[in-house]
Amino acid sequence: MKIQQFNATAVACVLALTVTANPRCGSAASFADASKVIGARCLSCHDSDTREAGIDLTPLLQKANSSYGEYTRLWIKVEKMVASGEMPPAVAGALEVSENEAIKRWFRESFVLRNGKPHIGPTPLRRLTRYELENTLEDVLSIKLKPTYRDTIIGRIEKSTIASIVPSDIPGESGFDNDAHRMESLKPPLKEISEAVHYALRVFDNDPTARQSVLGQAELQKDATEGDVKQFISAFLMRACRCNQRRVKELTTAYYGQYQKHIQASQDCKKSLLHVFEMILVSPEFLYRLEESRNLDAFYPVSGVELATRLSYFLWSTAPDNELLRLGQDTSLLNDDVLKSQVTRMLNSPKRLSLSENFAGQWLGFDDLLSNSEYFVDERWNRETYDEVLFFVDELIKSDRSLLDVVQSDWSYLRTSALNAKQHGYIRIEPESVENLYADILSGRRSQSDNKRLRYDPPVLVKAKHDREGGIITSAAIMRLTASKSRTSPIRRGVWILNTVIGKTLDPPPNVPSLEEAREALTLKENPSVAEVIKQHVSRPECVSCHKEIDPLGLGLENFAPTGVWRTHYPDKAPIVSAGKMPNGKSFNTPLEMKLLLLETYKDDIATSFVKQMLAYALGRKIEPFDRVSVDSIVKKVKEDGYKLNTAIEQIVLSQQFRFRQDQ
Repeated sequence: MKIQQFNATAVACVLALTVTANPRCGSAASFADASKVIGARCLSCHDSDTREAGIDLTPLLQKANSSYGEYTRLWIKVEKMVASGEMPPAVAGALEVSENEAIKRWFRESFVLRNGKPHIGPTPLRRLTRYELENTLEDVLSIKLKPTYRDTIIGRIEKSTIASIVPSDIPGESGFDNDAHRMESLKPPLKEISEAVHYALRVFDNDPTARQSVLGQAELQKDATEGDVKQFISAFLMRACRCNQRRVKELTTAYYGQYQKHIQASQDCKKSLLHVFEMILVSPEFLYRLEESRNLDAFYPVSGVELATRLSYFLWSTAPDNELLRLGQDTSLLNDDVLKSQVTRMLNSPKRLSLSENFAGQWLGFDDLLSNSEYFVDERWNRETYDEVLFFVDELIKSDRSLLDVVQSDWSYLRTSALNAKQHGYIRIEPESVENLYADILSGRRSQSDNKRLRYDPPVLVKAKHDREGGIITSAAIMRLTASKSRTSPIRRGVWILNTVIGKTLDPPPNVPSLEEAREALTLKENPSVAEVIKQHVSRPECVSCHKEIDPLGLGLENFAPTGVWRTHYPDKAPIVSAGKMPNGKSFNTPLEMKLLLLETYKDDIATSFVKQMLAYALGRKIEPFDRVSVDSIVKKVKEDGYKLNTAIEQIVLSQQFRFRQDQ
């Protein structure tokens, strides 16, 4: 390692004298303290010449780079490594307490707080995702667009017409496809959206029940009066555009003018009204979740209707219903008790399934089982393994369980094709024996078909009795998603757990040899074990720090084949050893022992990661350092309440980030 001559004291003095005061960036003295530590303890490995691990910290010595901007990600990395004690490396000696505090204090003043106070950052403009668009069209028009739940096997995964027309959304830095910044950077597919809206209106026009629900009459009278038409338009605008009364009145006048122009040519009241509806459904007021801006750099509460919209798209992925809109219009929803009661009501609704389908489906990645052909085995296997996780996540909400059950639980959902009581000794948990907080919205999914070969039944709630059950991380779905078609990947599985469950994002070091190269390097040894191959693969010193966390997690899951089937031997008859040692030095010999140690070692990290993931989904953007105050508060409440997932939901809704907006 290069020894760099560096007068940290002199640099710190120069910086302290030359920096300009900026109340948003904290005090000059604290920046001087932080830069002194970086100069003295970090630059020997991370200057512009050495750049160990590709990291150059010299830009952080400039005050101009010390707040939000080009080097924000680098500051986040430095603070994270310092706070966790991962840097400096052990051979270089740990930072003094005062040095550690200097970095963390500056980071908090510059990136977490503004003028010494918490804030929430600029609120982004949000557009409906394809999933939200389809749900909203269904609710606004009182129609069905998604394939009806099917209790038989037909050999393929069905796709809705809307999903066939409108392209899927690309996840952003938040990890979710509702990421406002990502969507802002892309041109909206207006042609496809228009086609989807046109299709939905055709379905509506052919459904008397839907027309009765939306218009109050199944058949529109040809001699409808101006008052009648304005009432139709006004009511539809309220359903579709989530507006306050003043804005609805303005838009009603504008759209009635369009109606008048159209009917002169059509001479058909219904055709002209449907034309207006179509214009509304492709308008910014429908496609975007518009909120009134005051152009302030301080945060302020959103309106009642805006809060109703935020709440509905968070919990239901669709527009607010009449009750939410009413409470938003009269501002009752701004009251804490009313807001909490609405969260309870909404989680008791079948629409809460979007939290499992849309939030968890993306967070855990199991939505790929129905949308990505790479993971397709056959319709039954894909639907069953998807449903195992779907039902599991909804059970966490329905029965008010701990989010830590994702890692390990004494219960699980097991697909019926794998359920064999005589062979495996599974004990079914009868629905009536479970104390539910909310309605069982999936209880109706039971096959009525008498054809045993084609009937499809959803998974069954069972008591976990083996290392192969309990939690989600050992489910067949996750095991398939973290493996190739033909072989397992301990590194991929370990990285998935660290990233998705624990919340640690790892940057792969450059020029790492492939696993095949590692196998070739072990040719002198007959039948090297998977652990030996991985050890050779990551033999470089810079790989060790990450792989001491990755490898035990992945190797602990080796008993699970790529499709999640339990196995004790590899195809070459070599015995499988699911054993390892966690970073805290504790060893395990089974997947269950590994999962229990995982909870023991990372419990708080798992809770924090979950809160960040769900908050990012609720806000439609990645979590930033200025969210830390709210995140810490939410996590604290969640821990105090036994890590309940529902507590996380409620606390996110009550947070400043969710209930307020900021324009600068």
